[in-house]
Amino acid sequence: MKKILGITLTLGLTLLGGCTEKEIEKKDKLVFAQLSDPKTLDPQNSTDNYSQIAITQIYDRLFEIDEKTGTTIPSLVENYKRLDDKILEIKLKKDVKFTNGDLLTSEDVKFTIERAKQNPKVSHLYKMIKDIVILSDSELQIITEEAFSPLLNHLSHKSSSIINKKEVLKDEVKYFENPIATGPYKVKSWSTGDNITLSSNQNYYKGNPSIKTVVIKAVPEENSRVIGLETGEIDMSLDIPAISWEDLEKNGKVKVYSGPSTTTGYIGLNTKSPTLSNKVLRQAIALAVDKQSIVDTIYLGKTKVANQFLSPSVFGYNKNAKDAEFNPKRAKEMLEENGLLGTKLKIAVSSPERVQVATIIQDQLKRIGLDLEIELLEWGAFLSQTGSGNTDMFIMGWGPSTYDADYGYYPNIHSSQIGSNGNRTFYSNQKVDELLEMARKESDNEKRKGYYIAIQDILNDEVPLIPLYHGNVVYGANASLKNISATGYPEFYKYEF
Repeated sequence: MKKILGITLTLGLTLLGGCTEKEIEKKDKLVFAQLSDPKTLDPQNSTDNYSQIAITQIYDRLFEIDEKTGTTIPSLVENYKRLDDKILEIKLKKDVKFTNGDLLTSEDVKFTIERAKQNPKVSHLYKMIKDIVILSDSELQIITEEAFSPLLNHLSHKSSSIINKKEVLKDEVKYFENPIATGPYKVKSWSTGDNITLSSNQNYYKGNPSIKTVVIKAVPEENSRVIGLETGEIDMSLDIPAISWEDLEKNGKVKVYSGPSTTTGYIGLNTKSPTLSNKVLRQAIALAVDKQSIVDTIYLGKTKVANQFLSPSVFGYNKNAKDAEFNPKRAKEMLEENGLLGTKLKIAVSSPERVQVATIIQDQLKRIGLDLEIELLEWGAFLSQTGSGNTDMFIMGWGPSTYDADYGYYPNIHSSQIGSNGNRTFYSNQKVDELLEMARKESDNEKRKGYYIAIQDILNDEVPLIPLYHGNVVYGANASLKNISATGYPEFYKYEF
């Protein structure tokens, strides 16, 4: 008996030892799903969320946003000071390297910001910068033409991701296919339209990532993302429908992370289309849309009805703002009085979830005498069609990652941004343009808020867009994946299994 017990104990210890060795080899590959793959890895040429998720992993910026407080914090910056209201002096962190071994220098920063300033998609973020003066390899001054309140916020935007000047000048096209940058990951392979695979930067200045490989995969169908999480084929996913949250967490294999975001879901109204150039029609539509029913039906009450384009976490938000109240009776009267009954409209959407939202709106507009056709488009086609004005209406979300009203409003309603640069409603109002410009130059925060409140009042009257709900950041993730928080952009380098 003693002999048998000894053999059993020895075998048990051997097996246990084998398991322990296996457990040491932790999983280090993460498959992340989102609606679309990146459209570009050029940070100065990108404003769409799905591209910027990849860009966030590959590049670093001078500053980042602390999403808990909405304030800017240094990233590539060792320290900084304002010499006056026009001059910002920056000292870069030492020994930060690009993935090819080059040291980060002031020349790379100057080159990046000046390149961003030249691109119409994002130039509005940097047009107030008059000059960038290099003091040394690690020191520089950013000089603005006038006081520019949101400067630090703008320097946290993904379009200010620092690129390697020397390598871009060698071959710009090749560079953005496989960027040489300072971030936690670099491109291993990219199958356009399907997925992009990233490998960890072992020399990352913030530490060696535990997750060695990240696959960002395009999965347009919501149901496929949910099933992938359940089967384990997907480790983490963006855009999880509210109806699936509880079911996903039931078996304990998946955890859902949710938190308030800067995003507002909205209806864009093409103010230059033959039909919606009529302000009365836009006002009637605003009165006919029951936002609460959308929030309750599609989002199961997990989001909040929006009364303005800015979300509560963004500077400039006005808690007392009042937009059009749900009043279908009055909406129908307005249509009758102006001979607009029976008007035909088309609305573009980019996901099955937004088809559901559009279907509710379609029914609500039908009740007041409007005929709405729904068109579902792939993300790239959606951006192209809305940017060229080839639809009457669209459903979209906008989240100013800078946490400042300037980036909330300026790209979406300033006349200089009309079209694919951001202003997809083709809205132009000289007074709004003036208010936006004054808010940029104002250093007194209360006065700045006053300008944004005045803008809200004009938008409520002219209705180039209808805010629907203030969204949440939602991730579904493998329950064994740790250190996740519901941030606007996933931080893969912080995670581990």
